[in-house]
Amino acid sequence: MTVLLTGATGFLGSRIAHALITTRAEPVVALGRGDPSRLRNRMVEALQVVGAGAFDGRHGGRLRCVSGDVTEPWLGLSPALYARLAGEVDAIWHCASDIALTGERERLYRVNVHGTAEVLAFAAVTPPHCKLVHVSSVAVAGARPSGHVMESDLSDVHGFETHYDASKYTAECLVQQWAERHSRPVVVLRPSIVAADRTLPEGAAGHSLSVLGNMLEAVSQGGAPGIPAQRPRARGLSLRLRVSSNASFNIVGDRYATEAMIRIGHDRRYQGAAAYTFHMVHPEPTPIRDLLAVIEDQYPGLRIECADDDVPDPTAAEQFMAASLTGFLRYCRHQRVYDRSNATAATPGLADPAPIDAAFLRGALGFARHDADHPSRAH
Repeated sequence: MTVLLTGATGFLGSRIAHALITTRAEPVVALGRGDPSRLRNRMVEALQVVGAGAFDGRHGGRLRCVSGDVTEPWLGLSPALYARLAGEVDAIWHCASDIALTGERERLYRVNVHGTAEVLAFAAVTPPHCKLVHVSSVAVAGARPSGHVMESDLSDVHGFETHYDASKYTAECLVQQWAERHSRPVVVLRPSIVAADRTLPEGAAGHSLSVLGNMLEAVSQGGAPGIPAQRPRARGLSLRLRVSSNASFNIVGDRYATEAMIRIGHDRRYQGAAAYTFHMVHPEPTPIRDLLAVIEDQYPGLRIECADDDVPDPTAAEQFMAASLTGFLRYCRHQRVYDRSNATAATPGLADPAPIDAAFLRGALGFARHDADHPSRAH
């Protein structure tokens, strides 16, 4: 089975590529921007990060890199190569996505919506047996503040927190319409916050929590408006942020999420004109209080106060943090839980993911690396 994979150099895409190549022995065609040789170098580096170096000549023969762009007509390929790939591939995994929570609508829709439409156009000219796997997000639930989000739910009735949410929702609607129009099945995977609890090398594709941790460290080291450099260590700094003290996130480890996605997207067979949707989530949400406690522990002089409404008379530091974390803070008011009945039924024998505890959060935020860089900070 030859798999065409978009977004293969990203955090999630590289893990899917690594699993397909090393555990399922599948040939993978990675579609990405740039010269094929440079793309291959980036891919090999990403795959070595995923496998902690366990990706070498034994596996390299199963990796093929093709220069292309999901936002361009014909995926940025020549008509001849486009037609040849369409006849060659047995599965398409569409992982390419712009995950900028504060990104402009045009930018996000160009990649997440228009890019998906171009992948669907390609899928339409593949043989009927070619499987299509679309990696979506639990963010399609939009601004829904609470409740039990079912795997079958797809609605815009609650509106959206960001253009990112709206773009992922719109893309998933396109996928469902494609399945009906072409009378073919599609596997839709909706991961929550997929994170690694181990240090990622500099330059490696990160996840949401690693990006947050890097930003906090940069502010601590370099200062910001109202936040002198080293302030959290030197003396007290209090920040009021508009977040609900009862909010929670769904965070799931990358190893579990990858294995579940491979079992569902690769190992199983599907029939009928339908989108089969699965939540790739942790059975237990992570309270925001746990995340904030880990951050405060890392910066002993810092205290974060949760405010349900707008912060009155915000300090310069509070204004800076609110502006820098606009997208993140909008998610800090949710109290949603996610159904995983379909995912559990489709992965018999797969143990539930490990708990998301303080040690996991420290690793995901990159605090272990920061402690190594600053021995006096180690606990």
